[in-house]
Amino acid sequence: MKPSSLLLLTLGSLLLPGCVQPAHDKTVVYLLDVRGLPNVQQVGLRGRDKPLSWDQDLPLTPTGPDSTLYRAVVTTHTGYLITEVKFTVNGELELQQADNRRIEFGSGDTTVYRARFNVRP
Repeated sequence: MKPSSLLLLTLGSLLLPGCVQPAHDKTVVYLLDVRGLPNVQQVGLRGRDKPLSWDQDLPLTPTGPDSTLYRAVVTTHTGYLITEVKFTVNGELELQQADNRRIEFGSGDTTVYRARFNVRP
C-alpha cells in the first residue's frame, strides 16, 4: 500500500467517530388515561426504541385499585431527541390511521408524558 493511501485511510478512520451522536439514558414516565373505555383488561405500550418494540406490548399498570390511569416507566439509551410510541388496550393498537405519538425528551433525564387512549395530543 502506498504511504499516501495509508495516510488517507488513517485520517478517514479518525473522522468517522465524529459523525456519531452521543447517546444518553433517557427515561419517560408514560401515564395513560383510559376513562370511558369499557372492559379494560390490559393496557400496553409499543414503540421505536428498546426496550419497546412494535411487535409486542410493554404492560402498563394501574396507578391504584379501580384506577383508569395506567403507568409505565421506560428507560432507553439513545442519541435521538425524540421517540415514537402508540398505546394498546386489550391488544388493540390506538390511532391506527394516524401518525405515531412523538415524545420529545426534555433537557433532564426524565420526561413525563400524559395521554388519553386514541386521542391525539
